[in-house]
Amino acid sequence: MKRNSILNKIHHILEIISIVAFIALIAVVTLQIIGRTPLMAKPYHWTEELTRMIFIFLISISSITAVLHNEFVAVDVVPSLFKGRRKLIYEAFVHFVVGGFLIYLIPAANKFMQLGGRQLSAGLRVNMKYIYSFIFICIVGMGIAHIYLAIRKMSAIKKYKEDVV
Repeated sequence: MKRNSILNKIHHILEIISIVAFIALIAVVTLQIIGRTPLMAKPYHWTEELTRMIFIFLISISSITAVLHNEFVAVDVVPSLFKGRRKLIYEAFVHFVVGGFLIYLIPAANKFMQLGGRQLSAGLRVNMKYIYSFIFICIVGMGIAHIYLAIRKMSAIKKYKEDVV
């Protein structure tokens, strides 16, 4: 199986998960809004908490997709100074630095996740370790994505023939 087909499958799975999470978020918020109107006898107390949990999950999964699609907001003053091979070198360097920093954060993210094992959410009584694991997944996924992109940029540098200033 080719690398691009594996990457395309990962993209597709992450996008489907993001869409499902977004639909769930909309459904819970809609229920929350309807619960505050006279149509409902009393509002559901758990909707606020579930909305936050789904939102954290959605951001965690979508951030990995954003890295893979290069859709994060970026200041491009420095990259605009480079062209051709030098720009690829700069981009590879940035991906390695960001990816390395995220991988450096993995032990701290794991500790944060483990601390959540001591807490239950107030309304739903869910162990917060599961919610904090989304942040751990986000950091690991983004770190791997940045390293992957850095390696792709490095292979593009090897294939690049001319050095345009």
